[in-house]
Amino acid sequence: MDTQDLLNSNIGDKEQPKGTVEPKTVVIVGVSIKEKTSEGVLMKTPMVQFSVMHPDKEEPITLSKMKYIDGDKAITKGFWVQLDENGKFFKGSTVDLLLKKLGCNTLKETEGKSIDTVTESDKSSYLCFKLY
Repeated sequence: MDTQDLLNSNIGDKEQPKGTVEPKTVVIVGVSIKEKTSEGVLMKTPMVQFSVMHPDKEEPITLSKMKYIDGDKAITKGFWVQLDENGKFFKGSTVDLLLKKLGCNTLKETEGKSIDTVTESDKSSYLCFKLY
């Protein structure tokens, strides 16, 4: 169908597939650091993004958040790149917590590692890494 033909297309009777996947164990197949924008403005701090293979998907999906337990609260945070004056990730940062969970020293070493996922929140079906 030509894109211009879509101007005359009606609404069908089928619902759009949700496209979400259930939380399961995934395998990290790639890692990158991406500049992020908010409302068209480049943010000061880039974010680490992980390409992962989910058992229910043929193509990799991207995850950039983790969920952990602090006291009696579940907290979801992104993998923001925050470095000390020596160019190393801060101790206790989200990157540090993930590396410790996976037994890795660098982000590159996470490739090939398996990790469980969980939904970001009760209101969101997006997946993030489970660190508890």
